[in-house]
Amino acid sequence: MSYLEIYFLLLEQINDKFIYLKSNIYIIFVIDNQFIMSHIVFYIKLEPYLKQWLHNSLGNPVVFPPQSNENAVIRRFLRKRPPEVQPEMAEDELTAIVIPDSKAKPPQYYNYLGKKAKAAVKETIEDLFRANLWNEMSDLTKRDCGLNKTIAAWCEMHGIDDDYSETVRQKYYRMRTSYSRRGIFLGSLTRKHSDELAVFVQTQTTPNTHNPIR
Repeated sequence: MSYLEIYFLLLEQINDKFIYLKSNIYIIFVIDNQFIMSHIVFYIKLEPYLKQWLHNSLGNPVVFPPQSNENAVIRRFLRKRPPEVQPEMAEDELTAIVIPDSKAKPPQYYNYLGKKAKAAVKETIEDLFRANLWNEMSDLTKRDCGLNKTIAAWCEMHGIDDDYSETVRQKYYRMRTSYSRRGIFLGSLTRKHSDELAVFVQTQTTPNTHNPIR
């Protein structure tokens, strides 16, 4: 009997669980004459640019580093699937994320995240994106290149379609502006480019000469 025949025989034996296997576990039929079943996943809806960035950086399905903040949040809110809740099905607009291994919460039993738990996971992903964008763009904007071209090149490098480069540019611009309005200048203070780069002049401060209060 071939491996493929064995596989379908097993599916017949656990027919009531097939929808779970099809939706929550990625199955690879045969590699080096062995069955390999990949990790259990959950699905989350993200903006297209976030999904593309994650796939480019961490694969599809997405696998966060073992000790990452994202995995810590996922493990914290994992629970057993309520009996009345049907397993999730893969859809084009959803992003599959691998549930991290845990002795305290084995993924085969703990594989459910509620709406608020997924919102918390999404927030950690957005924070990670902003950190990546800010750290790399802060260095790139020191070069003699306009912001629009720099953002477009950054998106291309990170697997984000041109259709979303303007969305990313606006996100970066809002981040920088929110600080500059409070007197915190995180970019260049003297340069000026033609594509909306603000010009700031930082005046030299003097030491505090007030006598201390006794």
